[in-house]
Amino acid sequence: MKNLFSCLVIILPVLITAQTLNQVAFDEKRNNEMLLGYCTREGFKMIQSNFDSAYQAEYPVYKPDPATLDILKTKLKKVKVTIVMGTWCGDSRDWIPRFYKVMDEAGFDYRRLTLICVDHVKKAPVTGLDKLKIERIPTFIFYKKKKELGRIVEVPSDLIEKDMLKIVGKR
Repeated sequence: MKNLFSCLVIILPVLITAQTLNQVAFDEKRNNEMLLGYCTREGFKMIQSNFDSAYQAEYPVYKPDPATLDILKTKLKKVKVTIVMGTWCGDSRDWIPRFYKVMDEAGFDYRRLTLICVDHVKKAPVTGLDKLKIERIPTFIFYKKKKELGRIVEVPSDLIEKDMLKIVGKR
């Protein structure tokens, strides 16, 4: 009985998360669909909005700075990232594809990425979202050993990969 309980404690959160991944909601403000809660990049294709088409247009044309990317590859090894974004948000349409392009080229392990999509008032069915203190989106939060290293909020001050390096290169 003890083993069954231990298995449930381990498996139940995984099942709940899997069931709530890439939730689609109707965006009355924009009259189309949006993602809410925990999401994956694959979820962008699930909604009828202009987010996926913007993503597909921006991703292939973005060329990360090669010198920055070389350094970033080693600095990202033990870093975890949480992104809070909105599929309805223009800044998210601009920066999320660029972020993924950088991370893909850096060989990032996406098991260390948490992607949270929010509505217009920055709410989503995610426990602890308020603790992240999100004011603008997208917000990219970088962690190492459970300690926040820094954030990119809304728009990077430079190329996104250079801002990332400023954050993860500190430690």
